[in-house]
Amino acid sequence: MISIVIPLYNKASTIERTVASVLAQTVSDWELIVIDDGSSDNGPALVKRFDDPRIRLVTQANAGVSVARNHGVELALSTVVAFVDADDYWDAEHLANLGQLVNQFSSASIFSSAYFMVDEKGQVRKACLRDKNSETMTMSNYFSDALEGDPPIHSSAVAVNKFALSQVGGFPLGVKAGEDLITWARLACVGDVAYSRRATAYFVVPPISVNRDRSVIRRPQKPDYVGNELAGLSLQYNQYGASLKLYRGHWHRMRAVLFMELDERVDCLVELGKAIHISGLRLRDVANFGLLLFPAGARAKLLSCWRQRHVVSANTTQ
Repeated sequence: MISIVIPLYNKASTIERTVASVLAQTVSDWELIVIDDGSSDNGPALVKRFDDPRIRLVTQANAGVSVARNHGVELALSTVVAFVDADDYWDAEHLANLGQLVNQFSSASIFSSAYFMVDEKGQVRKACLRDKNSETMTMSNYFSDALEGDPPIHSSAVAVNKFALSQVGGFPLGVKAGEDLITWARLACVGDVAYSRRATAYFVVPPISVNRDRSVIRRPQKPDYVGNELAGLSLQYNQYGASLKLYRGHWHRMRAVLFMELDERVDCLVELGKAIHISGLRLRDVANFGLLLFPAGARAKLLSCWRQRHVVSANTTQ
């Protein structure tokens, strides 16, 4: 059996699709734990409409996604726990895909499929992973693979070994952005990452618009918990050496772009400086410095065009 955890917070518009995709699985031996994190909409009521004894709805006071996921993991009956966000969904073969990984690589700490990215128009593409020879595999160096193409792991495509997650302390509390990223990094340091190139999960990308309200942009947290944790992993796990250093630089570049979108140039420059100090000057850094010279409106338009071109395209292959 595989346990499934959905953290739910004000997703009434999408939660029915998410739960329905779980019910449609070709594998029937599962339990679904929906953790309502203090929703103020009717999302929990919609979950209650599903008449299936394998579904449990648990309500807690609003405490954030990490607390919700950790709560679900504590309640899980299986040693393997899969996650799906309340606005994403699965192909009917997703649990079968993860189950194959569990059977083939039983000692791994992470089991993940490739995934599709879906934009606001319904256009999709498969997230790209660096070329591999096998359909299923364990990543020899997660941090190196994570620097090539799209992030290899998404929170709606992954399952974890419950005991390995406990070993690394679960999802970190009080982290508003990157709580999943640092969790996958910790798990990758203590065990194998089993991966299927077959995409069976769908990640719904937030709307991309030149005029989008800055309030919807996830503000980089201060102090930078994730950056500090990655630095600690770099010291503790020397075997990942240069690849983890590059990964740390990548994190600071992501923060820099978010600050750029918020038109907070000083913080953007600080993050770019950290990235260059950690992993050296990259062509991307030069481009970001150039973007900072543009007025905010023109810069937002350029960033929007870049995202629309590189994040989601209309052509989908599997």
